[in-house]
Formats: sequence, C-alpha cells, structure tokens
Amino acid sequence: MSQSKEELIEKLACEILRHKALYYEGFPEISDFEYDALEEKLKALDPGHKVLNLVGFETKNISKNKRQHKTPMLSLAKTYDVKELLSWQKEKEIVATHKIDGNSLSLIYKKGELVLAKTRGNGEEGEDVTGKILWVKECPKKLQEKSLDTLSILDLADDDEIEVRGELYCLEEEFPRLAEKMIALGLPEASSPRNIVAGILSRKNHIHLARYFNFFAFEVIFKGSSQFFKTEMAKISWLRDAGFSYPPYKLLLKENDIKEYLFALKEEIDSHSYGIDGAVFNFNDLTSHETLGETAHHPRYKISFKWQGETGKTKIQKIIWSTSRFGTVTPVAQVEPTYLSDATITNVTLHNLAHVKLFKLKAHDEIEIIRSGEVIPKFLRVIKQLPGEPLIPKECPSCGSKLKEESIRLLCENNLCGARVIFKILNWIKQAQIDDLSEKRLIGLIEARKVSHIEDLYKLTKEDFLELPMTKEKLATKLMHNIEGSKKISLVNFLCALGIEGAGKTTWLHLTKVFSTLEDLLKATPEDLISLDGFAEKTAEQITKGLKENKNLMEKLFALGIEVEKREVTDGQVPLEGLVFVLTGALLRPREEIIEDLQTLGAKVSSSVTKKTTALVSDDFSKKSSKTTKAESLGVPTWSGDELNNFIEKKLKEKK
Repeated sequence: MSQSKEELIEKLACEILRHKALYYEGFPEISDFEYDALEEKLKALDPGHKVLNLVGFETKNISKNKRQHKTPMLSLAKTYDVKELLSWQKEKEIVATHKIDGNSLSLIYKKGELVLAKTRGNGEEGEDVTGKILWVKECPKKLQEKSLDTLSILDLADDDEIEVRGELYCLEEEFPRLAEKMIALGLPEASSPRNIVAGILSRKNHIHLARYFNFFAFEVIFKGSSQFFKTEMAKISWLRDAGFSYPPYKLLLKENDIKEYLFALKEEIDSHSYGIDGAVFNFNDLTSHETLGETAHHPRYKISFKWQGETGKTKIQKIIWSTSRFGTVTPVAQVEPTYLSDATITNVTLHNLAHVKLFKLKAHDEIEIIRSGEVIPKFLRVIKQLPGEPLIPKECPSCGSKLKEESIRLLCENNLCGARVIFKILNWIKQAQIDDLSEKRLIGLIEARKVSHIEDLYKLTKEDFLELPMTKEKLATKLMHNIEGSKKISLVNFLCALGIEGAGKTTWLHLTKVFSTLEDLLKATPEDLISLDGFAEKTAEQITKGLKENKNLMEKLFALGIEVEKREVTDGQVPLEGLVFVLTGALLRPREEIIEDLQTLGAKVSSSVTKKTTALVSDDFSKKSSKTTKAESLGVPTWSGDELNNFIEKKLKEKK
C-alpha cells in the first residue's frame, strides 16, 4: 500500500530526528551525505517543516546543567552548487575558510579569564562543559594582554563578557591514541574523529580525555563588538592576538578566485591533519552582517559549501602498502569494483597506519566508502569484519629496510630507498618537463648506476642512453636535447620539482606572488609565511625547512647550468589559455598529473559540463554518466586521455 504525502513527510521527519540525536551523541548510523539527502527529500515535500529549522540537538545523554546563549548559536545555510554560491556572494568581498568537521563550542571570558564553556545544544542553550574544556590547550584559560589592550577604549565593565565561538575537533594523529585509551577504559568504540568529540562532550565522567582535542576560533562577541570591528579580517586578527588558532583563510572577490579556492581546497583536503567537510564563506564587511541579519536557523551573511558525495558498500580484496618520495608507507585497499559518482572504484585510500590498526582492516572485510565529486575515494567505516588482526608490514615494501612507527604513520628512513629515489627523480622529470624520459628508462639508468640523484640527470651523456635497451641514436639525441631544454625552468615549476612536503603548485603560486625571486623565498622565515593569509604554522615550518634541506641540491643544479626564470609564464606562453576541460570516470593517467599539466599550460579544469567546456575527457565511456549525457545534449566533444595528450603536444609544438 503506497504512502500518502503526509505519511511520507512524517516518516522522513522522524527519521531525521532519530539520526540527528545519534549524530549529537557521537554514534551516527549514516554518513553526513546520506543525512543531507534525507533533509533534501523533506525540503522538496515540505520546505517549511519545523524539523528543517532545528538548530543543534538536545541529547538524552547530556545532563541538565544548561547555560543560556545570550546570542543564539545558529546553524549555517549550505549549498552544493557553485552557481548558488556565486548568486549569494553578489560580487561582494568574502572571507573563505575551511569547514571543520567538529563540534561547535562557546567560550565565555570575564576580565580576560575563562569562566564558562558550553556546547551549542539546541542553539538557545547549551551544556556546561567547562571542566572538560579546561583540559584543552588550544582553549586559552586567559586572553593575551595584547588583545585586551586593544579593547581598552571600550571601557568594558568587570562583569561584561567576551564570548569566543569556534569548533572543537580531534586531530587525525590524536584520534587513534584517544580511541585506544577509550577502549582500555571500557568505553564505547569511536568510529571517527568527529564522533569521538561528540561522545566525550556528552559524558559525565572521564573529562580528562578532552586533552586530546584542539580548537579553532571563528567568532568573537562582546558589548559593542559590532561597531568595534569593521571587517571579518579585523576580527580574525584580534582572535589571533588573543591567543586562538584560526583555520587557514583567504580573502576573495572575483568569481574565478572563488572557483580556484574551491578547486585548490578539494585537491588538498586530505593533506590536513584535521577533518574538513567543505568551506565556509563570510562577508568581510561587517555592516552587511547587520543589514542582512539572520533567519531562525542561519545567518544570511554566511554560507557553507560542500561537495555532493555518494557512498557505497564494497569488500576489500587486498591491502597494498607503498612508499612515497617522503618515506611514508601508505595503505590502499584494492576493492571489488563499485560504481560511485560517475566512476568505477577499484582502489580506496585507507588513510594511514593508525586507521588500519584501529579498525583492524584486512582482506574480505566489508566496508563503506565515499567519493565526493572528483575527490579520491575514502574509507568511511567497517560494516562486516572477519576475525583476526591486520597485517602490518615490518619492512619497507621497496627497499626492505626496517620500518619505523611514528605517530599515525609508517616510515622508511632509508634516504637511498629505491621507491623514494625513483619518485623524487620522477617528480623532477615531470615538473621540469623532460619529455620521453619515462619511468622505465629512469629505472634502467638507476640500475646501470648512471643516476642516483636528481643532479645526475644533467651529467648524462648520449652514450649512457645508448646503453639502455631499445634506445637508438635518434632517441638518445632527442633525450639529451630534452634534458638540455629543461635547464631553463620557471620559478614555480622549479619549486614544485624540489618535492617539498606540505607544498603543491597552488601553494607555490601563492608564495611567488609575494616572494618574486628564489633568493627572497630562501630568506623567508616561518613567521613570514604565517603572516600571509591562509598559511598554518605546520605548513610554514615544512616549507622553510624543506627549502633549507634542498639548498645543497639547488647549488649543485645551478653549477650544472639550471637557470630559474623569475616569472612563471611570460606573455603569450600559455598555449591552452581560455580552454576548459572536464575529467570524468576512469583515466589511465593519474588525475592529479593531468590537472597539473592542463593548469601549467593555462587551461582550466572544471567539475561540471557547460556550453563553455572544450571537451569531456575519460578513458572509459562504456557507462553513460550524467556528465556524458549533458555533453551530448550541449554538443561538447568527448575525448580519450590519449586524444588530450596528443592535443597538448600539438599545441606545444605550434608554440615552439
């Protein structure tokens, strides 16, 4: 018997309430994306339903130790559509930052000292969690004098409150430590860093476990604050002066700036040590905050953006451990083929050693995975598990050296490890654009002891290449010509080619706008980088340390004739400028490589097909995806990966 519309609405509302309660108690049964889908279904049937306007949730496990919020702690409006985001922005200056996957928290200070910490609760009142938060180092017990001196002109009374709001979260490296501690104490097993925070906050005992948490501030409220601060950027500056950490942020204005920010965030989302489930955008001009105001559910001057995801179930066939150029040995699960987000998934990242150990992942376990847009598929949770312990390698899968367990990672510390050497040199070859020097030929040169370091590439002779199998005079001459041609390299490509941990092309493009020469960049301190918009302390330290460690290599390369050009691209040297490509489905070459090549040559890579799309690219059009259907309806060409590579080569030859 089919359900009436009213019955369906009631069923959906009850289901949403149940999952909301489980979420805030720290034991969710479904993913965020599945929960969002339930809300979207209810919204389509009854846009004004009261369940959709609920802020937070009052859980049964929390005590009655309630504290009122003087200013309601609202939720955020969210969108999955870039066009909707741009329509909301209306060409106003906005501040973009990471959407932290944690729990909202309010900290109350009087005379500069922390007197109360409370959860968001139902938005009107939250739970007093002061005892737990006193264990959190990143929640200052006393505000820095510098920030209080700034407020001296306001003449705040002793009983006037300064409220700082933010997100309490658990770092990736702390999660397994805390999870193991909870198991040892006989507490319920945690399934994710986000859930573990909610679980600890809802407990009446074991408050010391909160010491594993961190805190990012994002808002400050006090009497007269709306007049005192003129911009969101000024507010961020005050929070940092007060002693709070703030997630990486960026000031944006143009449409392309916003699209590039989202693209870069999606590329780097897995490189951060805390959970990110999207981006938050906030109007910089605070007068617009007062003008726009709030609904009962969310502020109109702030919005979150998330990538629409799709989850699925599959089985692990086997786990493969591989060594990166930084020596980290990472696990990837080969899984039974699963179709998600327009692609057949056969490999899934298992994040790191700690995840494999904590969830006891092994062959034949049934797991849930997620893929958001074009992001690499990820493990979410275990559904069914076989008995036994996971198989953790003791020796490097490449060189056989004994591996070291460091926090959440497995490390090969052998600098001469074959995998580390090969990947480091291959990265240089790719960034320096040494055509025809393939991985197979490089391995041949390494085995022949002609190459063991990057600088050895520039000591090779034609005779060295002629010793390789299937290499004749013509190819050897061509390879030497390509190596010679790579000696002139743009500053951004040179920095990318060094392969410094924590920095990709987007990072270097940003830095070279501030430090226009290599000499200026080498003089930069971590403090110089932290002072720039969006640079976290860890990233700044990785970059400055990496540059120092590579100084010897740079000197050797310069002695061999390498010339770094001050400008990345000179006028007219962007052969693919104005072209837009969309990548979908299976690709024989790594997606990241294709994207980097296209961006280096001036092309744009988009996630959606429009009339402006130059071509939709895939190496498997056997399954008709929504992107393929749209491309056909708009008359957009579909290319294979080989067709794209040939097109790029042709354009480069025309330019020469």
